[in-house]
Amino acid sequence: MHDRPSPASPLPCRSAFRLGRARCLGAFALALAALPAASGATLTLVGSRPLAAGASAAPPPWPAGTRWRLDASGLHGPEPLACPRARQQILLLPTLGLFQGAWQADGVAQARQQAAALGISGPDTTTLRLDCANGSFDLHRASADRLLTALDGRVLVLRHRATAGDAQAPVRELLLQHLSEQGSPFDAARVSRLQAWLAPSLSQAFRRWFARPPRPDEAPYLDGDPFTDTQEPPPSLALGELERRGEQATQVVLVDAGGGRQHRLAYRLQRRDGVGWRIVDIDYGEGVTLLQLMHKDMQP
Repeated sequence: MHDRPSPASPLPCRSAFRLGRARCLGAFALALAALPAASGATLTLVGSRPLAAGASAAPPPWPAGTRWRLDASGLHGPEPLACPRARQQILLLPTLGLFQGAWQADGVAQARQQAAALGISGPDTTTLRLDCANGSFDLHRASADRLLTALDGRVLVLRHRATAGDAQAPVRELLLQHLSEQGSPFDAARVSRLQAWLAPSLSQAFRRWFARPPRPDEAPYLDGDPFTDTQEPPPSLALGELERRGEQATQVVLVDAGGGRQHRLAYRLQRRDGVGWRIVDIDYGEGVTLLQLMHKDMQP
């Protein structure tokens, strides 16, 4: 399970996703968070509802409009829904795994009905998991601008907006959207849906690559999923170190290859005035990059 209160805390709070644990919210009731000055995605509370159909639960301890900031270092804002110095993973979770397995006893059919009532469809849901000293927090992607989590038996609906100054955002948002579309063909239309996070130069390279003449007797150099460097959807992705140098940045992604193995990708990003950060290339290691593979495929 993923609820690990810090042993060093004098008042250990339960994770935001467990029910029936001791409460320690009194000091934070009605707290309205102002966004810190640092850049990052904004999560804004827009509403809540009971986690279990027909159940009653106290409203969250904050009013609608309370905000948190999500960046490469974790989730910042009113406790207990805060997770500084977090390890971030992106997962595909089955319906029975949502909200730390709160619906497991209900069975698959009923769990899917409850998920559908929250706007979650499909057998698997893309999830951003934050592991930190005070617990483990799951943020389930219901749509491009909605994340869901739970607190004291209620589902919290969070409006999610990335900002231009968040260097990690293009990688985090692209992978959350990309994994949610696993099972659909990797084609030009799919890349087009991700172009908000790609530099114009990379989008143009993809358009040329998809328009290249077919070679039925030769396998392409770029084979498989270019965003995870896998043939099958990976069990999980970990967002590693983010390094910024002026107008350029590198976001490390560790891909779970199964069997306890990982391979490392380095997403290269560049910031442009008026646009913010965008992905310009992906380094697969050993001197191989995404742009190089597409260039080889387009050679006569």
